[in-house]
Amino acid sequence: MVKSIHPFYKEKDVVFKKELIGTWSDQDNGKWIISQVKKNNTPVNYYSVILDNDGGVSKFATHLFKLNNQWFVDFLPEELSEPDITAYHLVKTHSLAKIEFSGDQIKIKWFNEMWLADLFKNNKIRISHETIKGNDQEESYVLTASTEELQKFIIKYGDDPNAFIDDQDPGSKDRKEVFCYSLKRIKK
Repeated sequence: MVKSIHPFYKEKDVVFKKELIGTWSDQDNGKWIISQVKKNNTPVNYYSVILDNDGGVSKFATHLFKLNNQWFVDFLPEELSEPDITAYHLVKTHSLAKIEFSGDQIKIKWFNEMWLADLFKNNKIRISHETIKGNDQEESYVLTASTEELQKFIIKYGDDPNAFIDDQDPGSKDRKEVFCYSLKRIKK
């Protein structure tokens, strides 16, 4: 999953679609609860997303936005309710997914880190980032580019069929993580 220090959206690009609000089920029977965030009892232009699956509960603040006639969602983890000392070592980062709507179904396809890694390793792109080696020496990337640079990148590569993980992507079935979700509405 591609991570960024800065958001992928600008406020002027954020769109609120009330039809996203509700409870959804994914292909692995995970439950997604999407609601509108309120500040001081006033609805704001973004969503709270709670994903409840076998691996636990994940909570995100999400912003839906449109660039180049394509829909995207910026996911930012919410604060941990009971942080331990480990949480103080973690940096909250944004992730990006492309979103497709079809009636009472939504497809969420996360930005493909393997595709991005290939571009970096072959010097095919120049965007500010840091390379992080994990304990297993596998590299991951954190984008440090400004939101403006990130949006130029999204516009340039948003149509590339390999840029976002689809459930039909070769190799994605071998991964433990699922980065493409097909959601069906359970209730509004």
